Amino acid sequence: MPPDLPLWLKLVLRLERAVGGPVEAAVHSDTYFDLVTELNRGTRRLTDGVESVSKRGLHLLNLPAGTDIRRVREQLARMDRRLLQITKELEQLEQARDAERV
Repeated sequence: MPPDLPLWLKLVLRLERAVGGPVEAAVHSDTYFDLVTELNRGTRRLTDGVESVSKRGLHLLNLPAGTDIRRVREQLARMDRRLLQITKELEQLEQARDAERV
């Protein structure tokens, strides 16, 4: 370390070295990756459970759930793409018809 560094910066750098090394080693360990995987699985299970309960509750009240809305949006997007495709085909047919007349 250069001698002209302020005292507070020297302390921060020493603390970072003292804490950073073990934390970095832990983050690169197999145990860490196993723990993160299990936490993600648990979070997903919890989310699925909450979604399932809320979906049933909303359907009991005859209201759409988030999954219903998502499905309708996907159908609408497919219909929009199909309509665009049909429009382009129709324009091509009209151009071909107009070219035959000339």
